[in-house]
Amino acid sequence: MLKRKTASNNKGDKSPLKLSNGSQVAVIGGGPAGSFFSYFFLDMAERVGININVDIYDEKDFSQCGPKGCNHCGGIVSESLVQILAAEGINIPPNVVQRGIDSYILHMNIGSVRIETPLKEKRIAALYRGSGPLGTTDFKWGSFDKFLQELAVNKGANHIKDRVKSISYDSEQPILKTRSGLSKNYELIVGAVGVNSTTLKLFKEMEFGYEPPQITKTYICEFSLGHELVKKYFGNSMHVFLLDLPRLEFAAIIPKDNFVTLVILGKNIDKKFVQSFMDTPEVKQCFPADWKLAEGCPCQCFPKINIKSALKPFADRVVLVGDCATTKLYKNGIGAAYSTAKAAATTAIFHGISSGDFEKHYRPVCRSIHNDNRIGNMIFAVSRHVQKRRFIKRGILRMAAKEQSKDGRKRRMSTVLWDTFTGSAPYLDVFLRTIKPLFLVRLLWEILVGFMPYSKIRKERIEDVETEALGRLYKDGETIIKEGEEGDCMYVIQSGKVEILKSEKGKMVHISELCKGEFFGEMALFDREMRSSTVRANGDVRILTVDKKTLLRRIQEDPSMAFRFFEKMSNRIRKISNQTSRIKASDRRDWDSRPDKI
Repeated sequence: MLKRKTASNNKGDKSPLKLSNGSQVAVIGGGPAGSFFSYFFLDMAERVGININVDIYDEKDFSQCGPKGCNHCGGIVSESLVQILAAEGINIPPNVVQRGIDSYILHMNIGSVRIETPLKEKRIAALYRGSGPLGTTDFKWGSFDKFLQELAVNKGANHIKDRVKSISYDSEQPILKTRSGLSKNYELIVGAVGVNSTTLKLFKEMEFGYEPPQITKTYICEFSLGHELVKKYFGNSMHVFLLDLPRLEFAAIIPKDNFVTLVILGKNIDKKFVQSFMDTPEVKQCFPADWKLAEGCPCQCFPKINIKSALKPFADRVVLVGDCATTKLYKNGIGAAYSTAKAAATTAIFHGISSGDFEKHYRPVCRSIHNDNRIGNMIFAVSRHVQKRRFIKRGILRMAAKEQSKDGRKRRMSTVLWDTFTGSAPYLDVFLRTIKPLFLVRLLWEILVGFMPYSKIRKERIEDVETEALGRLYKDGETIIKEGEEGDCMYVIQSGKVEILKSEKGKMVHISELCKGEFFGEMALFDREMRSSTVRANGDVRILTVDKKTLLRRIQEDPSMAFRFFEKMSNRIRKISNQTSRIKASDRRDWDSRPDKI
């Protein structure tokens, strides 16, 4: 048993727990949660002008393929998270994204339907957390976890390739010991180890009230097909299965480069269940007719996943983030890692590191995810009933199929299905959309009107040439936004350059040029004015669209995110001011008396 004195954070406490110059912070776990925490923590520390040392402890080498670099994940970064990271200035490199997903195909035992994103844009990233599964021989692809880890290291974090063996206390401060014999005191310890790590037990042994999350067993398998077969049979679509099988919530096949990843989510998945799933006609039709499933799966596992949040994932000088605290039910675990890690980092920098600080400023984020998961459980319970009723499934497929030619705002069933299975919106948003009268009336009509077979999958876009890059490609001279049109999104440049133009006396005048990593069109997020300028591609350029609703929801949850926009806008105003000053200085006319010329 570990014993220590508990520091209070009451109003009468003369020495509240705060970090200061020279403080030492340990992050146990170098996956997304640990790397996100380290990156944002150091970024915010830099903003407020304090110098803090951050050590990331993780012995895993994410540059290795197979179990050595594996992090037990299907490898999907959701549409909403891709947009939010881009708005944060974190653009996932093309060499990490093995395939950009622009649609998904929903399979039921009565047929299938393709559902595409309204923007015809790839905003879901299929990737590997390590460098690939067993059998990988081509190392041209990068690891997502290594990419995030390098972001944190470039911010100033120290990566220590060692395993933590114990956590005890020296007076009020935690002392961490590793397997190699390292022993060091820290003001704050951050747990980001995941539910499959044996290191998780160290936090329970600290006896501050932490209870690990409730878990279940799932299944992940990597099928080696080769690049051409993956492209031919799966393209850029994620295949989702809603089948009437006991214990199955849903399953997905995610195309990568040479592999496709099968993920089965449900309750206590075992080998017998996996085999029964693979024997279904809906699964077999996705693969080549002469291909044997069992022979193409060199890498498979039954990892644990979090299905219920942990109890009290914090104490004085200790906080847990990511899966070992809470995560989104059956989806978007990386998104939950981002949210919890940034919330914990914000609390530690701007408020303090006591249990009271984390209770007040960090716990609401965990509670929000937990409450949303309760709604998710209800949605999946309804889904299980739907799977048993063919007439409802026919209505769903008919409604989704008819919507594909409609405007994005009118794709009611499509957006509900898309957000349920891709994690692009909270379960609460999904639920509220399903109880709107127009949605229910339309679904009832499709159920009553009869049925139309959708057993044949439309494959007209399966041969898409581009696979790995996110966003949309614009050719040289192509207009991205037009002056005077209404705007409801902003844009982030993934690669290439754009030219900003403004109409002046019937002519287009060059204003400026933006390049990779910069964004434009952001004013449409904050006002209802028309676009103030035209933006064209200067050479081939790839652009990622960030939806207004997605970004404003995130800014409301995390006001610190607005800092980057204010900083960028300030830099642009300063740049324009400097340019104006140079023009005035080089012109001998009296500009002050002729302000109309500025």
